[in-house]
Amino acid sequence: MLNLFQQRDFGTKINATFQYITQNFRSLGLALLYIVGPLALLTGIASGIVQSNMLATIGSATAQTDPSDPLAGLRMLQNIFSPAYWVALFFGLITALAVNLVTYAHMKLYAEKNGADSTVGEIWEATQPLIGRGLIITVLGTIITVVAMFFFLIPGIYVAVVLSLSLAVTTFEGTDFSQTWNRCFKLIRDKWWSTFGLLIIVAIISAILGLIFNIPAGVVGFLAAAKLLPSASTFWLVLTTIISSVGGTMLRAMICVALAFQYTNLVERQEGRGLISAIDSIGTTPTKPRLDDEGEY
Repeated sequence: MLNLFQQRDFGTKINATFQYITQNFRSLGLALLYIVGPLALLTGIASGIVQSNMLATIGSATAQTDPSDPLAGLRMLQNIFSPAYWVALFFGLITALAVNLVTYAHMKLYAEKNGADSTVGEIWEATQPLIGRGLIITVLGTIITVVAMFFFLIPGIYVAVVLSLSLAVTTFEGTDFSQTWNRCFKLIRDKWWSTFGLLIIVAIISAILGLIFNIPAGVVGFLAAAKLLPSASTFWLVLTTIISSVGGTMLRAMICVALAFQYTNLVERQEGRGLISAIDSIGTTPTKPRLDDEGEY
C-alpha cells in the first residue's frame, strides 16, 4: 500500500503517480469507465459532428463564397458555432470535472480503506456529495483565472496553478469555495514552482501517451479535408473523435493523481498528518487483520 500523506521529492511524486495507477488500474479504470465513460462518449460524438461541420463549412465556403459578400464570414461562424459545438463544450467541461472528482474520491477511499480495492458503487457514492461543491469551485475558479489573465498573463498563470489543487482539497477536507481558496494559497506557499513543474511534466507525459488515441482522429481529419474519404467521412470522424475523447479522459486521471500526491505532500510538510497518524497507531491492533499485510513490518 502507498502512504498518501508522505513527504516526496519531485521524482518520487512521479514514481508514486505511476505506481498508484498500476496498483489500482482495475478499480480506478472501472470507475472511470462506468461513471465518466458515458460523458466522454457524448463529448466524442458531439466533437466529431463539430469537426465534420467545420470541414464541410470550410470546403463549401472555399468553393462557393462570393468574396464581395459582407455576410459570408458571419454565416461561416454560425455554421461552425452550431448547437453541436456548445453541446461538445458543455460535455467536455463536465467530463473533465467528473474525471477529477472520481479520481480524488477513489484516492480518498484508498486512504480510508488502507489500500483495499473500492467498488464502482462505493466510488460513485463518495463522488456524489462532491459534485455540487466541485462544480461551484470549478466555475468560480475559472472565472477568477480568466479575469486575472485579462489583467496580465502572469497573475492568471499563478492563480491557475494555485487552484489546480482545489478539487483535491475539497475532496479530502470537505471545504467550500472560500475555505478551499484560502487552503490552496496556504498549502502552495513557497512550493508554487514545484507544483507548476509537476503539472508541466505530467501534462507532457500525458500528451505523448495521448498520441496513441489522437493519431486516428488526425489521420481521418486530414483525409476528410483532402476529400480522400467517401461520403461516410462523418461516421469516421465521429468514431475516431470518440476514441480520442475517451482515451484523453482516461489519461487526464494521471494528472489528477499527480496533483493529489502534491497535495498530500504539501499537507505532510506543513502539518505532518501522516506522521501523527502513524504515531497514534503505535500499540494498536487492527480489529480485522488482512492477509495482504503479511510480511510488511
